Amino acid sequence: MTRDDVLTEPASHARTTECEVAWLAGLLEGEGTFSRNRLAGATTSYPVISVNMCSRDVVEHAAALLGSINVHPRTPRDPSWSVTYVAAISGAGAAEWMQRLRPLMGERRRKAIDVALDDYYPVRLLVAPEHCVVPGCEEPHRGRGLCHKHYMSWSRDRAKGRVPRVKPLRSN
Repeated sequence: MTRDDVLTEPASHARTTECEVAWLAGLLEGEGTFSRNRLAGATTSYPVISVNMCSRDVVEHAAALLGSINVHPRTPRDPSWSVTYVAAISGAGAAEWMQRLRPLMGERRRKAIDVALDDYYPVRLLVAPEHCVVPGCEEPHRGRGLCHKHYMSWSRDRAKGRVPRVKPLRSN
């Protein structure tokens, strides 16, 4: 092995999951944002992780690890500033990453993660039931843990302002 091999070959541990997670935690500790977004009129919010910096290659690498689809350039207000690149994820993916990264973060970022996850309640069922949750119904689950018949009953009751006759797994 020559000096060039040492400089160009990554260490054997450089591509391990633990190494990548630690790298991402360090990057987000310095350049990341852990926040939450709330839709107008909504009672719940969803978590958001974003990274914003001038090094496009670094943001692209972070985006790939996080599962972000796009890296967006942001034009600076002042022409003497550099273009920055932004990658972000939200929802269940962001919540999972926040929980995974939290032990590796400093106090300030841990508090931001806690605030972002405080009133997060996933819209989608992460583990959907095989059958309708209404006792005695063996039809396949379609939405909110209900079969089509029970979902339509619940939906119509709500639309007409009545107390629903069935209770879905998620009602907001």
